Amino acid sequence: MTLSRRDFGFYYNQAAFKTFRKGKILFLVVDVPKTTESLAHTFQLYDLIKLLLPTPEIHDYYCMLSTDITTIGFSLNADADHLIQITDHRQPTDMNIWHASDVTLTFLDKTRPTCVRGLIEARLSEIKATCRYKVHKPIYPRSVNRLHGNTFLLTNITELHFQCPTQQFGNNNTEHVLDLEGIQTINKFDCHCDMIHADEFRIVPDLDFCNESEDTTAISTIH
Repeated sequence: MTLSRRDFGFYYNQAAFKTFRKGKILFLVVDVPKTTESLAHTFQLYDLIKLLLPTPEIHDYYCMLSTDITTIGFSLNADADHLIQITDHRQPTDMNIWHASDVTLTFLDKTRPTCVRGLIEARLSEIKATCRYKVHKPIYPRSVNRLHGNTFLLTNITELHFQCPTQQFGNNNTEHVLDLEGIQTINKFDCHCDMIHADEFRIVPDLDFCNESEDTTAISTIH
């Protein structure tokens, strides 16, 4: 067994404790979170976002992962021998200290083939065998998914409409309208652009990722 929290601030500010005295000695009994050596590593958690995958040559079908996994976790420590799996968007009852007995958590042996390991290590054959796919027929669902910063994946979107400031001083904005032809496109927007609409969807740029692109919008079609 070992302590799962080694920062002193936790024990000063959050840990529950009891006191009692015997003679001139004051005893403190602190409720400390403990764990096993195999689970003492720091895990990184990632939400799993399922995106549709069009067939490359014809658009009569598309695939999507059919797994109910919503969060996956792994440790960068080579000694960690487990992976974490969470399903159905459930969350542990205590987000500060996770109890291994919490029913929302599933621990997996990372040496065995699983859907989580296939996703983390990008093993396509393992993903097909353990996560499984479902094949759907169009109509393609319309969606806007943020991939990173101000880069978005647009699916079955026909028109982009947005306003961006001009090079001149003042409140002058230039209005842009772009027609999209592909089933899926990846779009990177300038954070200074406003009122960005992808058909009925409103896109709000993230100001923490300004000036990543000098273009008003950069578009890539997925083939």
